[in-house]
Amino acid sequence: MPDAATEPHPLDPVQPVFNQETQRATRMSTAPVSRATACLAGALLAVALCPPNAVAMAKAGAEFDRTAACVAVMKPRLATLADRYRAGDDAVKDELTSLAERSFALVGAAYEAGLRKAEAEQRLAAAEAAQKTAPAATLDRLMTTCRAEGATVLANANPVERALVKSAARARIMRLRQR
Repeated sequence: MPDAATEPHPLDPVQPVFNQETQRATRMSTAPVSRATACLAGALLAVALCPPNAVAMAKAGAEFDRTAACVAVMKPRLATLADRYRAGDDAVKDELTSLAERSFALVGAAYEAGLRKAEAEQRLAAAEAAQKTAPAATLDRLMTTCRAEGATVLANANPVERALVKSAARARIMRLRQR
């Protein structure tokens, strides 16, 4: 009957079984590798070597296009409000601030999801071109939806993200006023 001290436990690290002498020497001379560690290492290697999921990439692309469409529809309204604010109409400041914050929140979320400047500019240009021929009613619905989406993103942001967005919007409005 094998000695209980030398018999491997089912949760012990995986060891090649040659004989009891080899097994004792192996346990003392090298760090044991458990089955769980080996499986985890294999899974991490598989994830690292596999190409990104095409479905996830397509979904992110659609979300980036949506963000670009929102920014494109908000830009003219922001420009109109900024012109009025520069002309001394302080009554538009709250709407200008709210719209700028929502726009910055959408852009920040896209940036956090991986969208970078060069691609963002291309997507924005495409969205602006598409909106030139869109009916006014379609653009109005898009503006309403995008405002709501921006508000949701801002509401769901953590306190640091929210502070960054609000600070960026304030800085932008201050620059607009000084022009």
